[in-house]
Amino acid sequence: MTINSAIYTSAMFLQLDQVCLALDDETEMDDDTKREIDLLLRCANLVLNEISCAYYPLKTTQKVQAKGRYINYCDLEKPLVDTYSIKSSAGENLRFSEYYDRIYVYGESDSEFEIEYSYPCPQMQLGDEIPYESQRVSERILAYGTVCEYYVASGMSAEASVWQKRYYNALEQSKSKREKVVKARRWA
Repeated sequence: MTINSAIYTSAMFLQLDQVCLALDDETEMDDDTKREIDLLLRCANLVLNEISCAYYPLKTTQKVQAKGRYINYCDLEKPLVDTYSIKSSAGENLRFSEYYDRIYVYGESDSEFEIEYSYPCPQMQLGDEIPYESQRVSERILAYGTVCEYYVASGMSAEASVWQKRYYNALEQSKSKREKVVKARRWA
């Protein structure tokens, strides 16, 4: 799924006919339509960033050389959101502590580590592929969030709250059965 399809669906929900036509035809568009598409793209990027940081993290694994017992965040290929594991060159899991500018690894020093971490969604441009499976983050979920952000940016808080509710309900529905948690109940 491309970002264009999510922006197109958002424009349909917002009844922005000129934006829909511009995205369909890819012809010359006026300045107002360009501004609307840019605003929708910024809103979609905000939603993708929220999804990647709070709901469905984008994970990667990277080998990195530690300086002493520290791994500097700037040595990682992508910005770090959350660290899941650090393994030694022998493959054993190591304990670690996170600081504001680096990670301290207990155990070995001056060796190569394999770090698994999550990163925020990179800024998308028109035509880019969204880095999620369509079952997990569908076009509709992204469009709901984009419309919500559009209304927030436009100062229409009543409409934004309606779309925010739809967006969070759709995100909740997209979770698999294993990810859903039933609250513990008390017996009387």
